[in-house]
Amino acid sequence: MARIRRFVHIVLSAAALGGAVPCAAFELPNEAVNFKALGHWPNGACYAACALGNTVVTGNGAALEIVYFGDAGDPVLVGRTVLPSEVYAIAVVGHYAYVGVIDYGLVIVDISRPDNPQQLSLHPFPSRVYEIEVRDDFAYLAVGYAGLRILDVSNRALPLEVARYTTENSVLEVDLDGDTAYLSYGAGGLHVLDIGDPRHPQLISATMPWPFITGLSVSGDHLFCALSNAGLGVLDISDPAAPQPVLTVPISGIVWDTVLDGHLLYVTGFSCGFNVFDVLVPTAPVYRGGLLYASSLKTAVGHDMLYVPTSPNGLRAVRITGDGPPIEFGRYDEGGHSMKMDLVDGTAYIAARYDGLRILDVKDPARIRELGHWYTNHARDVKVDGDLAFVAAEQDGLRVLDVSDPSAPVEIGHLYSPYASGVVKRGNTLFLADRVIGMLSIDVSDPTQPEVIGSYQTIGETLLDIAGRDSYLYLAYGHNGLRILRVNNPAAPLFLANLDTDGFSQGVDVQGDLVAVADGATGVRLVHVGNPSSPIELGRYDTKGNAAGLDIQGEHLYVASYPYGLIVLDIKDPTAPAWAGSFDTAGTAQSVVARQDLIYLVDMEDGLWILDHDEATGVDEGAAPRRPLLLAAHPNPFNPTTRFTFMLHAPGRAELAIYTPDGRRVARPHDATLPAGEHALTWQGTADDGRPLPSGVYLARLMSGGVKDLLKITLVR
Repeated sequence: MARIRRFVHIVLSAAALGGAVPCAAFELPNEAVNFKALGHWPNGACYAACALGNTVVTGNGAALEIVYFGDAGDPVLVGRTVLPSEVYAIAVVGHYAYVGVIDYGLVIVDISRPDNPQQLSLHPFPSRVYEIEVRDDFAYLAVGYAGLRILDVSNRALPLEVARYTTENSVLEVDLDGDTAYLSYGAGGLHVLDIGDPRHPQLISATMPWPFITGLSVSGDHLFCALSNAGLGVLDISDPAAPQPVLTVPISGIVWDTVLDGHLLYVTGFSCGFNVFDVLVPTAPVYRGGLLYASSLKTAVGHDMLYVPTSPNGLRAVRITGDGPPIEFGRYDEGGHSMKMDLVDGTAYIAARYDGLRILDVKDPARIRELGHWYTNHARDVKVDGDLAFVAAEQDGLRVLDVSDPSAPVEIGHLYSPYASGVVKRGNTLFLADRVIGMLSIDVSDPTQPEVIGSYQTIGETLLDIAGRDSYLYLAYGHNGLRILRVNNPAAPLFLANLDTDGFSQGVDVQGDLVAVADGATGVRLVHVGNPSSPIELGRYDTKGNAAGLDIQGEHLYVASYPYGLIVLDIKDPTAPAWAGSFDTAGTAQSVVARQDLIYLVDMEDGLWILDHDEATGVDEGAAPRRPLLLAAHPNPFNPTTRFTFMLHAPGRAELAIYTPDGRRVARPHDATLPAGEHALTWQGTADDGRPLPSGVYLARLMSGGVKDLLKITLVR
């Protein structure tokens, strides 16, 4: 075992912090200009759960839900409360739930009345809360690059930070054993602290037994460690000052979490499934069996069942009987990943990807009510015509549903397609976008027997979205831009034109002779198609972030652009589109549907927002425009270090975050108050957990004083 030779640790007591630090006021997360939120369906992925017998406190997107599982494994929703952002970590002690919400911090919820949970306080943190342990009125939180934070939570309405421990790496897990805390730091190894006095934690040891450590579980003199792609590790911690590796158990996939229940160890992660080991002899784990979940996070141990969060695939109830293998006993379906929707007569049909089709009554936006659910593993787009719903279901192809009874949708037809991504229907013909093979013309006059009658095939290119008007189709073709087809004869689609849009075209809409293209990181393109054989780009707008989906309505263009949310553009003059409002979401905005003054915004993690677009609610015309932040990076491209420079025109908090092109935040190099003036920050090309990021294009986002700036950067290793 090699000791860590270089690490920086800072232990701050209450005195060093200038006394205990109270939490900030509870604030709503959504910044809105010219929009007012009317309703929110917050359902999304399930990252965390905590069990109290057969009652489970779990995350469903931004909702904290309390669910009861009966003896038959059938879940019943008891109560819920909507939090500022996605639920990522949960600990329950007594009548209180301590909840880590992405990008916001710790929320404490009173669950003494399970049917009516009440939010008590929010304590903000500059990084994600990965894990929470609560003991003796102290909460110990693993807060990524912000380190271990210790809070006095004796007053749940006013939690006080009393100590912190930080290093140059990101802490991913904390596990307690008596007066000892074990911290996993990813590539920064294992740190052991004496927490006999929680206000003055002291370092016992910092070691590097394996290249990467995530999840931890203490069992007497041994510590079980999740080792990412290296499997499961066992440490001898009989001397916490000198932990010694005992053995490594190879497991395929990414092993992220371990949970100990008596002599059984539950090992979970990504592409490694749910695994059970008998560790009665800690130095000789015996594999008991597993379940093939694509992703599975920290297991919650109940009375006679286990509850496994499986991210977009909901919460699974698992039972182990005697010496047998684990068996799935029940399932609580949540919101999945909301991608696109169709709206018919006050009913919203949401393609929730891994969780199928969700059907919602949205007639009263303030009281959104789920009517029905149809499960498939890959719902990406949906179009509804009468009593039929046509679902583009990625690897599951085209699925045709009878939705005459929204509470009980029934599949009546199916057509194989390698990766169905979008649908347009004209009469008895359905035009299906398949990102692998191109466009398929499908006769659906008999919906029980859909039949391909024509195609426009483009092997090796990526078709992501499709829109139609009259006899023409407009196709968003990724790096190949906009394609236009004439389909007056669906059996023989005719290619007319291609327009290179410079970016990654992933969304398209048409109104009259105007086509709008969502072009990823390069924003929006407005194209005149009066002559479909000769499209002309009229204007463009850099929306910041990644423009993913859009909808034209009259003189406005509504754009779903992640990681920002919704942006509306005034397109009265399509040669000069102008910003006209925005609404931030907590997740990854994917698509938008506009109906008169109501806007339906679909967010992959944040569910469905229903908004009122009212330009009268915006900033006064006489208000001074916000001054730019002038974010820049030198060098760019870089390997592996770059220097960010920017200008703050007033003192305040400045947050610099790094995102992948698909909107996933991987690093937050800075989040603190700075004075006005020019500033420079150096970034080493590492993720929040300390791992070097791979080569590729990333988006740097700077936020300060309500102003945002975005910069495309390229890491070349």
